Amino acid sequence: MQNHSVNNDYALFTPQPSLRRVINRHSKDSLLKIVKKWLEIPQLIPKYQSSSEENNENQQTKNLWQIYEKLFGNKKKIVDKIYFDDWKNGLTYLQVAQLDMKYFHDRPNLKQWKALKLCWDDGELRKEFRNKEILRSTLSKHLSLFFANHLYIEIYDKNWWFRISIHDGVSQNSLPINTNIIYLIYFTNSEHLLCSNVKREHKEFILQGLLKTFACQQIEECDLKGKYVNSLEQLLLHQKSQGIYSQYRLNQVDDSPLEHTSKGPNVDDQMKSKDNAIDDNFGPNEQPSLDVVEIKLDMPFNTYTDDHLEEPPISTTVVFEGSNVIEGVKKMVTSGYVIPPLPKFLVELHSSSKNYIEVVQQEN
Repeated sequence: MQNHSVNNDYALFTPQPSLRRVINRHSKDSLLKIVKKWLEIPQLIPKYQSSSEENNENQQTKNLWQIYEKLFGNKKKIVDKIYFDDWKNGLTYLQVAQLDMKYFHDRPNLKQWKALKLCWDDGELRKEFRNKEILRSTLSKHLSLFFANHLYIEIYDKNWWFRISIHDGVSQNSLPINTNIIYLIYFTNSEHLLCSNVKREHKEFILQGLLKTFACQQIEECDLKGKYVNSLEQLLLHQKSQGIYSQYRLNQVDDSPLEHTSKGPNVDDQMKSKDNAIDDNFGPNEQPSLDVVEIKLDMPFNTYTDDHLEEPPISTTVVFEGSNVIEGVKKMVTSGYVIPPLPKFLVELHSSSKNYIEVVQQEN
């Protein structure tokens, strides 16, 4: 099979309108952080025909950074200096990957994420695949059997963010289209990944590359997707410590419960019964954010026709949408729109780690 490797960090994207847009969409603060990172990488430091006073590269870099610091109040001047002066010949694959990665890490809800599960026979991740550079070279090598690609990995809060840029169909100096850029988030020392949307023609190859890279036997596509990475991480890694159990995970439990004397019920306690029921089901903490939950119900229809033949069950689908569906269900109870007890499939939304749930209820 042909090898299509283009994983060269220092190949150039030539100046083009799309390249300026990649720079311009950042805030001033974000741009300065990225430029500071570039000035720490020798291959990315701009080279000038300098006077003898500036021949010292460290001094030149220091002077250049001071200029950028003085431009902090004017984003347009920062963008112009990057695009027209210091990197006027274009930006490298590495620079574009860092710009792109920073932008979407700061705004992960701009993408739709799908949960994947890595399955090993012995259930244990190989130690050699806990190294970022080994992962990068291994995955890029496997993907290059199918398409030209550039792979970049950044570590944020111990999680590994992968940016896979597919370059098939475009020249090496042109930016690939957005749908050819795929993001993965690997939750370190776990069996779980999140993957951004992937074009149908690339999906099989991406999954095969991951399968070989992580040396696992299977990759399962979970019934969990959404925009909110932190909540998806909670649902995947802490599935059994949601709802009322979240207070144990977050160390919110009284260390000495036996020191408190119990009192008999009073009117106030009875008025709080609804709140207690909510805490028993959902716990005291805000629920993980899912923007869509789809529930398919197969319900028995408890009536009979004139000839006493039983009607077939009713099948219906209910879709909940919002910024936080699970918290919304909880607040429907607190607001009195829903009266407890809730059906089990609603109470356990926070622990099911799914967007799509099928409920089959048998007739009594």
